[in-house]
Amino acid sequence: MTKFDPTVIKGQIDNLLAERDRIDQAIGSLQAALRNIEGITQRELGLFETGVASTTLHDAVRRMCLSMVDGITRQRVLDTIERTVPSLKPKSSSVAAALINLTKGENPMLQVAIEGRGRSPSFYSTLGKTVHRLSGDEAKELFHESTTQGSGGWQSLFNSLHRSFDKATGAITLTPEQRARIYHYYRSYGGGGWQDRVKRIFRRELPHLFAS
Repeated sequence: MTKFDPTVIKGQIDNLLAERDRIDQAIGSLQAALRNIEGITQRELGLFETGVASTTLHDAVRRMCLSMVDGITRQRVLDTIERTVPSLKPKSSSVAAALINLTKGENPMLQVAIEGRGRSPSFYSTLGKTVHRLSGDEAKELFHESTTQGSGGWQSLFNSLHRSFDKATGAITLTPEQRARIYHYYRSYGGGGWQDRVKRIFRRELPHLFAS
């Protein structure tokens, strides 16, 4: 009887993982190229650099928020405007005021996803609750036993994600706060297993949370 050799399957898994990394890198490069092209096109069409007074800071902040969707912060909007619309010469306080203004009214464009405290920034979103259907592999990653071992920000986030998942339908309902935490944690806590896992779960449904 021929003895089973697991090295063949392990080799195939390693090849698939390597291929996935190459695909991720290619997608990242294409996304960066697309953003550059869109930026050039916008300037050529005069959507930002119009050279006239019709483009206001409020207009620019609104456009940036619509393009970002989640993970919107004062500093992120400020940096983007300084890069794409330098003629506006935005001030940090003015951008902060514009963001707050966009949360006002009966039908505000922005929602406060996470209220800032001290040096921690406020995060905004253009969407309310969103529903996403996970694949079997994505759901398996979500409920991996390591996701709730120990205590900390990541474990707290995954506990909330578990509660938001409907096992009968395979769908997960995410609040603006949960999406903001995914965006923030993915960028703020260095590379590693947590970042890789949350990306594997949500990059198909929410690619904007992981774009460079």
